[in-house]
Amino acid sequence: MKKADVHFRGHKRSPLSAYLREVVYGAVDGIITTFAVVAGFSGAALSSDTTSQLSFAVVLLFGLANLFADGVSMGLGNFLAVRSEQGLYRSLRVCEKDSSELNGTREAHETVLALIEKGFSETDAKTLTQIYRKNEPYWVDFILNNELKMSNPMDENPLSTGFATFIAFITFGFIPLLPFVLLDSVNPETVFRISAMGAFIALVILGIFKWKIVGTNAFKSILEVVVIGGLAATVAFFVGTLFAL
Repeated sequence: MKKADVHFRGHKRSPLSAYLREVVYGAVDGIITTFAVVAGFSGAALSSDTTSQLSFAVVLLFGLANLFADGVSMGLGNFLAVRSEQGLYRSLRVCEKDSSELNGTREAHETVLALIEKGFSETDAKTLTQIYRKNEPYWVDFILNNELKMSNPMDENPLSTGFATFIAFITFGFIPLLPFVLLDSVNPETVFRISAMGAFIALVILGIFKWKIVGTNAFKSILEVVVIGGLAATVAFFVGTLFAL
């Protein structure tokens, strides 16, 4: 194998990294959303031991309904968001392409200024601009990225990103509900505590996933997810306790 091939393969992007945003976003929202339902019903419905069996059923009913409804909503929302972003990019790209053809001199001047802002000398900026103008598709993308601050979303697959969000939401969001499925004969207060621990463990697992994909400091990556998710879960818990008042 040639050295160039080895070098290229060594810098190849992991397939999972392409969906890191969707997985983290969907997973955290799934954990917090489900835990909010658990906290709410634990405060209101599980306060009486005499209705524990009914309360468990209520928690599962609302928890699962909320889990799948919000999961589908988030997946479709992500799908529509990517589609909309791609549509906007295509529209703006046509406008910038027409502008580069009709007002090439002005666009070239703006490109020079953008390159100077990035640290190039005026001479180098003008040279690079002339090179960019020879490759119009690249030049138009450069204009969109630097003038309109819009990255190219055309490589994203709306179906894949939406599905990744949905799966992450369902998978991680189901963890706080597991104790109510497996421990229906245990004291409700104990089950809630186990559910809270499950939410914490789910956040740790998500932090580990993020660390493995990103490759940054393990402790920092896990702590970041746990702290941010933990704060959101704490808010969900205190909002849920209001139902017990």
